[in-house]
Amino acid sequence: MTFVPSNNFMNVTWAGAAHGDEGQYVLGDVFQKNLVDKTTDEEKEMSRKTMHYWMNFMKTGDPNTAGEEDNWSVPHWPKFTKENQIFKDLSPDMSNIYFKQRECYFMEEVLPPLKDALTTMPTVTLKDGTVLKGVNEEVNNDLLPVHSEIESFYGIPYAEPPVGPLRFKPPLPKEPLDSPFEAVKVGRSCMQPDPETHGLRLTNEELSEDCLFLDVIVPKSKPEKAHVFVSIHGGGFTIGAGQMALGNFLTFAAYSNSIVVAFNYRLGPLGFLTTDDELIPGNLGLLDQQLALKWINENIEAFGGDPTKVSIGGVSAGSASVAFHTLSPGSKGLFQNAIMQSGSPFDEWVTYRQGEEARTEVRTLAKLLECSPEDIEEDAKLLQCLMEAPAEAFIENIAKVGQELGPPYILPPGPNVDGVFLPNDALSIMEEGGLNGENYIVGTNGEEGTLFLLMFFEDKEVTPVINSTFLPTALGSFIGDVPDPIVVELIKTIYTIDPKDLVDEKRDDFFHEAVQYLGDLFFVCGSSKYGRLASQTKSVYRYTMTFVPSNNFMNVTWAGAAHGDEGQYVLGEVFQKSLVDKTTDEEKEMSRKTMHYWMNFMKTGDPNTAGEGDNWSVPDWPKFTKENQIFKDLTPDMSNIYFKQRECYFMEEVLPPLKDALKELRKLKTSDDEKSKWTEEGQCEGEACHPEKKEP
Repeated sequence: MTFVPSNNFMNVTWAGAAHGDEGQYVLGDVFQKNLVDKTTDEEKEMSRKTMHYWMNFMKTGDPNTAGEEDNWSVPHWPKFTKENQIFKDLSPDMSNIYFKQRECYFMEEVLPPLKDALTTMPTVTLKDGTVLKGVNEEVNNDLLPVHSEIESFYGIPYAEPPVGPLRFKPPLPKEPLDSPFEAVKVGRSCMQPDPETHGLRLTNEELSEDCLFLDVIVPKSKPEKAHVFVSIHGGGFTIGAGQMALGNFLTFAAYSNSIVVAFNYRLGPLGFLTTDDELIPGNLGLLDQQLALKWINENIEAFGGDPTKVSIGGVSAGSASVAFHTLSPGSKGLFQNAIMQSGSPFDEWVTYRQGEEARTEVRTLAKLLECSPEDIEEDAKLLQCLMEAPAEAFIENIAKVGQELGPPYILPPGPNVDGVFLPNDALSIMEEGGLNGENYIVGTNGEEGTLFLLMFFEDKEVTPVINSTFLPTALGSFIGDVPDPIVVELIKTIYTIDPKDLVDEKRDDFFHEAVQYLGDLFFVCGSSKYGRLASQTKSVYRYTMTFVPSNNFMNVTWAGAAHGDEGQYVLGEVFQKSLVDKTTDEEKEMSRKTMHYWMNFMKTGDPNTAGEGDNWSVPDWPKFTKENQIFKDLTPDMSNIYFKQRECYFMEEVLPPLKDALKELRKLKTSDDEKSKWTEEGQCEGEACHPEKKEP
């Protein structure tokens, strides 16, 4: 409509034929009281024609053809085609015109590439010739303080999609991409249960088997041959994605002036299911990680990074993954420093499916996936059935395997000794001294065990009471292995804070004992064993965090210094909008110190020694050795302490043989019960009543 109405939608004299102005003619507004005296007869006639165009179109699909019993005729309105791009000009004479062809060609074809050319997008060229185009970002934080321009490259495929015939196969390096590849948004996340039920938020919530992507975050002010920090995400090898801590990575990259890389890897049954042989060898998620590390080794120079200055780190399953890379021959030379936060190969939750146990899990899952009994018994058919099942069905059914089989299958599949990624068990490799990297940080938190009590207590405000009746159930949580009464009494003795409590018959709350035992069982003592063994050949720095933060990962007031809580201080999350008003100045200063420990370690292999251009000083963090097993306690004053030596001795040296002995006793009792019976007169009958006498 080029006709300028007497009245316009915006009530502005200079508006012309403005946005929405045709509406008064389409719907007959010019005949209403508000406009009837303000419009010309010419406009009213124009409105009648316009209304008939719309009415005709509604009734016949053609603005020229009237509906039944409508005798109105209107000027012809030609159909718009690719060959004849003609318009009806809504005006009193209803002429036909050609409109804005030159201008729209400019807007569509000329302007976008011109804007791209004028806008400097960061670009890098990979070793295989692929050109990546990234995005420019900024980090501005007055509290840290840090102000930095960042070049980010998101969603870079590092492997061929592990779909179709590549399901359950080791990852293949990605073929060169079509250039330029726009690395401007994070890639799809790997198949997993709903992460929000575990308190996790994914930047990209789209789930797919085609999920092997990585992100590279590069500060513009970085030095030549910059240090590189590679983050391996946690989530029990079941949930999570590389970009879960994206905002924190930007802050950490800017503050440390280092490149940060994060990536996805296959999870759950699609990443860790195994038959413990060549059919489904397992460890696919770890092999994905290893391929990502190789990609970084080959390509990080293109981003300004130094492949000889790589540190890898992770929390929980990410920490255990880092530890596995220190053990795997295939990861040799891919990193120099390793940071392990609450996760090791010796943790109770890290499953090692071997032999018939592995086969049983696969067969049970196959049955739930509706594979036929014949298919399940024959390897080739079993694999074919598993290859054809929908990816979603694996995620939906893997938990049902644990429900059907019970312990140890309550825990989902995880790493295994496959002879390739992991040639031997962790203890054997460490005792042989075959470790990758040179310097390690290994640590856990003060109340790791609260994570495992969440399944029992929904109230996040009131500290739970765990009485003597419920205590065995609580101690057996997560793996479904309720300890023997003798073990329960020992746990009470070892973990009681005040010895007076041991003789207090009225005391019936063992919350502290349960938290500490579960934390030691699942995280603390496994990390202690790993750190102690590693310190024989590597430089090891141990930490714990006993400080209780204002905000915790689980959003529970009674969680204490819980699993993963140190992360907010390590990556500077306390300076982000989400936490900045919820944390104290003391915590922010604690975070600065913690960040500098981590930055120093990345750059020099020693948390005490700053990198070039860094004038920050931090309290001394002594090296952990077999002779001096000292820890840095991440608290505002950063004191050094000795931690959990007695408890971990109990967990490593006392508890395993005690459990074995009790198991053998139960077997003997069961056997004797089967071989004897008692008569009504109270007499024992049966061979167990009269054991054969043996010569001395």
